[in-house]
Amino acid sequence: APAGSGKTIIAAAALAKVVASRPRTVAVRLGWVANTLEQCQQAKAAISLFDALKRNLDAKIACAAAGTDWSDRDVLVVDESHHSPAPEWRRQIETCKGARWGITATPDAEGDDAWQRDAAMKELFGPERFVVDRDEVSSLVTKAKVVLLEASDPGLREVMDSEIAKLYAWRSKRWGGDLQKLRAMCMWQVCVERGIVTNKARNEAALAVAQDHVWAMDSTLVLVNQVEHAQFMADELGGVACYSGMGAKARRHALYDFKQGKLKCVVATSLADEGLDIPIASVLVLVSGGRSRAKAEQRTGRVLRAFAGKERAIIYDFADQFHPLMAKHSIARQEVYRNLGYEIDL
Repeated sequence: APAGSGKTIIAAAALAKVVASRPRTVAVRLGWVANTLEQCQQAKAAISLFDALKRNLDAKIACAAAGTDWSDRDVLVVDESHHSPAPEWRRQIETCKGARWGITATPDAEGDDAWQRDAAMKELFGPERFVVDRDEVSSLVTKAKVVLLEASDPGLREVMDSEIAKLYAWRSKRWGGDLQKLRAMCMWQVCVERGIVTNKARNEAALAVAQDHVWAMDSTLVLVNQVEHAQFMADELGGVACYSGMGAKARRHALYDFKQGKLKCVVATSLADEGLDIPIASVLVLVSGGRSRAKAEQRTGRVLRAFAGKERAIIYDFADQFHPLMAKHSIARQEVYRNLGYEIDL
């Protein structure tokens, strides 16, 4: 189902229908595995909406990181199931010999090993796929407008290419694998450090649009790659940096204030790429870059949940024409946005 459409509630509704289909003398033993504590809380909230589940369910909910044994469960729901082929996920999912349900916005794998990951998904969950399209949940998902920004320091491409060449030359002396893969890794590392994190013009453009919306009292989410970058942006915007190492209690407090409208800006790392339920958020500033179709859909989904008074979500991204690799990544993200039906303001 689309990012932002409330997949936990959809799954709980389907489960309630199955559970209520016949009288039961013994509770259905449900397992529910998620990626974060926040997603576990969302699962509990979704289950509580349905009387059939309150009466007839023995639920055990846990994060994948806990490595739970699910062998005593009749059914296992796996949230963000595109992670399932990963060894630490797969091992625990396979302990459940009952029914397995996977829910995700991005079921199709990417990369050279995509066919292996797709095969693993079919092995874990079976070949059937039930698709909830965007039209079916149009009342739950708001429209989105993408605004492309362009910002660059003069001569940045030459600086980046020089650093890429030096890094590649140094690493290739100790590298025993595919040199083409090594070059791609070096290019992306320099793109992140020089093209994104320390790109003054790019940061200023991101801060400018984010600050305008914060001043306008719009709930604004900024997504970055690194913790230090998140802290810098949050300090400049008067917001809070959210990342996995900040502590669960502090993170819950910050996200609660954001959801309640008390805090107008959160700057987050990959922690917020998926499963973060913040319907009030109406503005997204994507500083993180990259070419992943799945990440582009998941990240933009953070601001797509419908909310009272939200007419549309505004997403800021970068054209990044100052370097060929980053421009190529930007074009890939734009193609994702078009396929999702977002309006793009060039």
